[in-house]
Amino acid sequence: MELDYQKCITFWDEVFSKEDSGVPNAAASGNNVLDEAIKWLCSGSNRVLDFGCGSGAMLFLCAHNGTRDHVGIDLSQKAIHCAVQKAEHMAIGDFQFEQGGVESLFSYPDASFDAVILSNIVDNLFPEDALLLLSESARVLKKGGKALVKLNKYLTQEQIATWDIKTISGNLLDDGLLLWNNTTEEWRVLFTPYFTIYREAEIYYPEHEQTNRLFYLVKV
Repeated sequence: MELDYQKCITFWDEVFSKEDSGVPNAAASGNNVLDEAIKWLCSGSNRVLDFGCGSGAMLFLCAHNGTRDHVGIDLSQKAIHCAVQKAEHMAIGDFQFEQGGVESLFSYPDASFDAVILSNIVDNLFPEDALLLLSESARVLKKGGKALVKLNKYLTQEQIATWDIKTISGNLLDDGLLLWNNTTEEWRVLFTPYFTIYREAEIYYPEHEQTNRLFYLVKV
């Protein structure tokens, strides 16, 4: 990644430097919508990639749902350090975590994963990197492999104005970090060269009073 993500890295390094070493001890997160999506992703899957993995929480849930081999990639070195520490407390599953950007995917062969997780990452990259991430995710997925994509809620022009969010260019916003603010239909168009949309859902996080968009995708 040649584009400047230093602000994002600094933010997430600070967040993950304060996280404890606890890991999930069950197959459920407590959010029914997320749990249903994870079960779908893991059914018939053995090897899972999470790009933008943070401290590995989604991969640890996958392991409790029956997957065996897990790869996590994140820009934040603190996140990766935290994920590695947490993995030591997992009694099931094999885990590999590495710090890096989209170019890290270049080292993985075609069709080398059964499933891919892109959780609140593809819309938090510069557009050119987001498009590269989608194409690389499809490349490393096996035919018929599954991708779970979680996106931030679309912000209307009224919300952007009310909250005084900076527009960088087009749909790319500075909302404190980065947000590629596409409508749901615009995301559908971006997904369809690589994936079939199996299902769409909304997921609500009451602790953050935040709604995300959730896409169940299958490799074409």
